[in-house]
Amino acid sequence: MRCAVLCALAGAAASVPAAAQETVNITVPTVVSFPVGDITSSTSGTPSPSTVSYSSASLMGKALRISVTADAAAFTPPGGAGIPVSKVSWSILGQNGGTGTGGTLSSSSYGRVFQSNPASTSGHVDVAWSLAAPGSGIRAGNHQLTIRWKVESIMP
Repeated sequence: MRCAVLCALAGAAASVPAAAQETVNITVPTVVSFPVGDITSSTSGTPSPSTVSYSSASLMGKALRISVTADAAAFTPPGGAGIPVSKVSWSILGQNGGTGTGGTLSSSSYGRVFQSNPASTSGHVDVAWSLAAPGSGIRAGNHQLTIRWKVESIMP
């Protein structure tokens, strides 16, 4: 059984004001796909890695924190049961200007993906996405999910 899973990521390149007189340009992936060929095996997301980057940061000595959450507890299936978002995880392949953190996707809380070094003006994190084996009862086809990125300036 073949099941192609598509994960649409909310956001693209944008200039986001972090607070009064704080600014940063952020680029996040717009789509990560999980082409599932075997529902009993895990699948790597593509593209791999997905890069989250920031530039022109003016954060008044603060650090930049980038986190992610899912809009729903399960992917929207083409029919039948949806794949739980808890089957999606990420690991860090590389980073610059801060520290990346691996985690598991959730719809109830944000998971940290990256935190910059204080006063860093640019950097990136390379993220490898993985979908654990969906298991039986999952219908073949495109399963879709929207996720949200949170960008905040913090005092570390």
